[in-house]
Amino acid sequence: MFLKKRHGSDSQLDRVAKLYLAYKFLAALYFTYPIFYQFASQTITPIQIGFFFSAIGVIGFLAEMPTGVIADKHGRKLSSLIGMAILSVAPLIIFFGHTFPAYLMAAIFYGLGRALLSGALESLVYDHKSSSKAMYRRVNAMEISFGQAGILAGAAVGGLLFSVNASLPFITESVVGMLCVLLISLMNEQNGAHYVKSTASHREHFVQSMKYLLATPFLRMLVLMGITFSVMLGMCIQFVNEATMIEHGFQPEIRGYIISATGILTLILLHIVILKFVKSDIERIVYIAGGAAVAYIIMSIQSAPLFLLGYLLWCCLNATSSFIRIMLHDRIPGSHRATVISNFKALATLLGIGASTATGLLVQEAGTPRAAYVVFGVISCLVLLPGAYWLIAHLRKASATTLPDSN
Repeated sequence: MFLKKRHGSDSQLDRVAKLYLAYKFLAALYFTYPIFYQFASQTITPIQIGFFFSAIGVIGFLAEMPTGVIADKHGRKLSSLIGMAILSVAPLIIFFGHTFPAYLMAAIFYGLGRALLSGALESLVYDHKSSSKAMYRRVNAMEISFGQAGILAGAAVGGLLFSVNASLPFITESVVGMLCVLLISLMNEQNGAHYVKSTASHREHFVQSMKYLLATPFLRMLVLMGITFSVMLGMCIQFVNEATMIEHGFQPEIRGYIISATGILTLILLHIVILKFVKSDIERIVYIAGGAAVAYIIMSIQSAPLFLLGYLLWCCLNATSSFIRIMLHDRIPGSHRATVISNFKALATLLGIGASTATGLLVQEAGTPRAAYVVFGVISCLVLLPGAYWLIAHLRKASATTLPDSN
């Protein structure tokens, strides 16, 4: 057992945490991940694939603004239940439609479902009556492991399912989504005594949340670095990784096993190195900025071994992308938590809208997905590294003067 039994209210947190971790495992079973680009490119072009991810971004951005408020004011569990149910339908639309209009319809479901889930469950766990900063970080460490286990299991099975029947990855992913709905329904939403429910109107609540997100220079720089990092790990790089594997001659089954093997190595590195030694905010900032720059630079080189090495580092970064959100969680009020996190993701989505289409166009015009890695490597050096330097200097100065940001 990952969470030991405790007396009183702590045992309730254990139950919520266990359900949350089970959800993170099942929700990470992306059976379509290793075969999506190959399946989609049978009927739509690379730039249309880029438009598909951009459409998810547009819908997600528009939905993030009201859904965060809904989670804070009407229940984070309710928001998550609706979001997961909607998300479960999207894979079926893609497979049975398999035309560009069908992909755009699926993008609506993906965008709306993810927006309703955005920040809701993690806020539920963070603000639980028995939770604390230390407890949430412990749960987050296990969440990373459970998520990676789900990704590698889904990737290994996804390629195999596709080789048996093209429909199986999509149908199985939808069924697992409904199992996630069941797990969420079993969670008990109970906020701690420190939690003060917002009494502001929906509009005022949203405005206040945006102010909390950008309240200090530290938060503003953290948000800039965070949204840049999130975009480069998210929607506009997913199909680039698969396209690069195809360019290197890896077949669907091999791609699935590569993703699985990389996931296993990622889990090992997480437990032996990253989660053990990368603990403080300064260490995490260095890891994120430096890791991104190195990963994209070596992935841009025309060499299969270097690509695989960079892909391993990319997987480690992707697995620990929540590091930045934890820094945000520690500096925002619980009453507006889900909306603040939704606003943060909305900003990342807004930047990703253009990035996805531009990435698809870049891949199509350059004739190689490696061109995208070159661009992301440059962005890492021009945005992430300077931002990391500023944040570290601020944290060290705050530590020396015992300001709140030094926590």
